[in-house]
Amino acid sequence: MKSSLSQSRRILFRYMLLVISLISIDRITKYLMRSVQETYTVNEYLSFTLQYNRGISWGMFHSENMLLFYVLTAIIALLIGAFCLYAFVRYHNNFGITFELMVIAGAFSNLIDRLLYGGVVDFILLSYKSWSWPVFNIADMAIVVGLCCMMMVGYFSNER
Repeated sequence: MKSSLSQSRRILFRYMLLVISLISIDRITKYLMRSVQETYTVNEYLSFTLQYNRGISWGMFHSENMLLFYVLTAIIALLIGAFCLYAFVRYHNNFGITFELMVIAGAFSNLIDRLLYGGVVDFILLSYKSWSWPVFNIADMAIVVGLCCMMMVGYFSNER
């Protein structure tokens, strides 16, 4: 029983470390980009340029309308809460929740931006010739990787 409890504590510690690390890396990189506020080109494929996204993924529903912004922010907060509940239930049913925590950490850090700055701080721009990907941040990467891994685990597991 005692080893089971210490194993559980180690797992919880690793989960907390993951969430704190992802949020910290995202917050630090956003702070640095907000401090510099200049475009920095690494090469023809990668540059850093500060933008604020008041909408959701890829700037969908971006608007200067404050009511729409507050409604989107409230919906996002509710979705994060529901996702936390989902992860909690999975954890208590002895499933790993690493990928769920990646999504939660990224979404929570972006929610902090919405509350502090009135929009999500995006700054990573990938491009090739005249094509460019929508500007994103570290939190967005955590969300996308977490969701993709969750889908792969769900597809290849017997949980279906």
